Amino acid sequence: MNPESSKHQQNFSSETTITRPVRHHLLRVYLTIAGMLAIAAYGSHMSVMGMGDSALISMSNSPLSIGVVLGSVFGIRHPSTNNIVRWMLLGAYALFSGLSLSSLIDIFTEWDPSGGLLTAALSSAIFIFFGFSASALFAERRSMIYVGGAAAGLLGVVFWTSLANLFFGNSLVFSVELYLGLIAFCGYVMYDTQMIVEHASAGNFNIPLHALELFMDLFALFTRIAAILADKEKDKKKDKKRKQESFDR
Repeated sequence: MNPESSKHQQNFSSETTITRPVRHHLLRVYLTIAGMLAIAAYGSHMSVMGMGDSALISMSNSPLSIGVVLGSVFGIRHPSTNNIVRWMLLGAYALFSGLSLSSLIDIFTEWDPSGGLLTAALSSAIFIFFGFSASALFAERRSMIYVGGAAAGLLGVVFWTSLANLFFGNSLVFSVELYLGLIAFCGYVMYDTQMIVEHASAGNFNIPLHALELFMDLFALFTRIAAILADKEKDKKKDKKRKQESFDR
């Protein structure tokens, strides 16, 4: 065998292979995300049903909840934070993320009491999340890192478009924003997955931080898919009402 060809294959293998410690780390990160989903689901259920601490539920609809979420993100990201504190902050972030969904869930249950739309939104978000995360894991290492810049630029466009749309209130522009945001966070899933692999390969096995980054991507995917489905359901109801009115005439 040609020595240069053998060396090239060896280098390509090192660029694509994920070591066992990194694979174990990724498994722990994904399990942590599953736990965060359970906590968020409990928080949203508690808020919708009016269960649990009333002060906690009322706080979920106040600016204080934003402070808790931002404080949790800052505490988890800060390098000097104790690991136990990081896990506590991660749980608080997941809980308040679930509590913040109460208004969205109320809309869905009003339109679809069976919960089919909500289940479709969640299952679609999870399917898309793991699909793009897996594609980043099987791709050549560091090949998806450039996607982070493109996703950030796309989110910048969405932000300024949504800001301008506050004055115009165009429903078509709002729909475009939702789809562009969905594409951007699909890119972030790939980018964050590969960055986690690189950090873990360098010896950084910060499970709370890495789980937080991917959970934020998954949460963003869910809210946008839910909004898209809600928009479609709204259009269906309008069409049905219009047809009913024309039939009555």
